[in-house]
Amino acid sequence: MTLLFSEAQAKELLDMGEVVQAVEEAFRRQGLGEAVNSMRTRSRAGGTILNVMHASLPYLGRAGLKCYLTSPQGTRFLVALFDLKDATPLALMGADMLGRYRTGAASAVATKHLYRRPSARLALCGVGKQALTQVQALQTVVAIEEVRVWSPTPSHRSAFAARLNELGIRAATADSPGRASTDAEVGSTITSAATPFLSEHDLAPLSHINVCGGNHPRHSELTPDAVASFESIFVDDLSQGKAEYGDLLEAASAGKFAWDDAIELGSVVAGKASPRGRTLFKSGGVAIEDVAVASLLYDKATRNGTVRPGEFSFS
Repeated sequence: MTLLFSEAQAKELLDMGEVVQAVEEAFRRQGLGEAVNSMRTRSRAGGTILNVMHASLPYLGRAGLKCYLTSPQGTRFLVALFDLKDATPLALMGADMLGRYRTGAASAVATKHLYRRPSARLALCGVGKQALTQVQALQTVVAIEEVRVWSPTPSHRSAFAARLNELGIRAATADSPGRASTDAEVGSTITSAATPFLSEHDLAPLSHINVCGGNHPRHSELTPDAVASFESIFVDDLSQGKAEYGDLLEAASAGKFAWDDAIELGSVVAGKASPRGRTLFKSGGVAIEDVAVASLLYDKATRNGTVRPGEFSFS
């Protein structure tokens, strides 16, 4: 039986604590060689881009793919989930909110294993649709004392800080990226910037940063010098990183970073590697995250009967 999850049904089943645990286990299994991730591929035509990424998670008995089409009219996200034992298509689900949760969860897993302290002040650069789930996910692994919010548009950063305060999360605005990092220990960047806007000086106070904004080889949030200022560099997937992660590609081209020094986050989660000094996690989003979270939602739905076979809808 194939379940069809609308976007709203998938959203209703999402719980950030559960998602962080599922993503953490996916990275642990990747580090142990027990999960297979395949990097994103793209097909460009007529102003649209079809993006496809897939993974197999034998520990769950599941495999799946996420595909999403970007167009001038917007972007739509889908995940298809399969049973590895008999190839049954288990589910098709809207995956916009799923993607927001799993991206935040990856930052949380990285912060838990690379920062390793109980509390932090957070510098947040970017206030778009993925920003709130960054904060919510980080809250599950570290006590956030304050969020300092920066966005290039003053009204946007003010509105986002007000929203956090309404949710009981202490927040204030900063009028520059550097001021957002003042007195902060952890940073997260989640912007659509193509040109680097964060310098070594801007990030000097931070012990750890999650760089989540770009998965395009010509898009960067950090300058090469900023990348080089961190002693340990981690990625979600090395093969995908070498093809897509502009921050690291530009730093490598400038002689400020060597790919041989990069470590997959899964190796740390699995206990095979340890961070040293100031740490940077470059997150481009990988399929093991999507399949792990889709599997979690499928299991929840089958237990409580909230999703049944039927006509698919994005709404």
